Amino acid sequence: MSDLTYRLITAGPSPYGRKVDVVLHEKGIAFERVYDLPWAEATHTRRHSPLEQLPILLPEKGEPVWDSALIVDWLEIMHPDPPLMPQVRDARIHCMRRRTLGERIMEIAQALIFEVHRDPPAEITVDRLTRKIEGGLSALEKLYDHRTGGKLECDQGDIALATTLLCWEFIIAEGISPPLPILTWRGKHRAIDKCVFKMEARPSFMKTAPQAMQVDIAGEVAV
Repeated sequence: MSDLTYRLITAGPSPYGRKVDVVLHEKGIAFERVYDLPWAEATHTRRHSPLEQLPILLPEKGEPVWDSALIVDWLEIMHPDPPLMPQVRDARIHCMRRRTLGERIMEIAQALIFEVHRDPPAEITVDRLTRKIEGGLSALEKLYDHRTGGKLECDQGDIALATTLLCWEFIIAEGISPPLPILTWRGKHRAIDKCVFKMEARPSFMKTAPQAMQVDIAGEVAV
């Protein structure tokens, strides 16, 4: 399609892909979504990313852009309007802190889920990872309680937090993770709840809900 500017290579359940998806919608950028499996033999991912990870953004012209954090920063530079990163220094740093915490607690949650699926899981590792997520959520609650001026209606910190926490709900609902108390977050953090409630009502979130992916043995994707 000639009106498409980008192709986004992603996976249906990926919170990292959803983060980029949301940013593209918020900025009104035309794109085509392509689903892929980075671990399969018939994959597009390794052709475009040295890390062999999703998501990947393919511009019509120029080099592929990989890693969700790099992609959203790249999009902010290439498509500055509407902004998703505050311009005021203190507000920008505040947003960067929230974005980093939102991204890292997703990574730690992934490690926790892998660990609890081991037989048997290492309790000391489960406790350590749980403690890290608790610390991240507590820090986010404080940041949202004392949000610096220059607030945008939606920024990269909000998107990172909401895509992570909504992913936790999705993977529990799909049976990918047991309902671990640390991952059942609603009603436990007033300021965080308020932010995610606002984000999930935005069109960009309603259009990018996670999707389960069925995979055959050859690595073909069906959504």
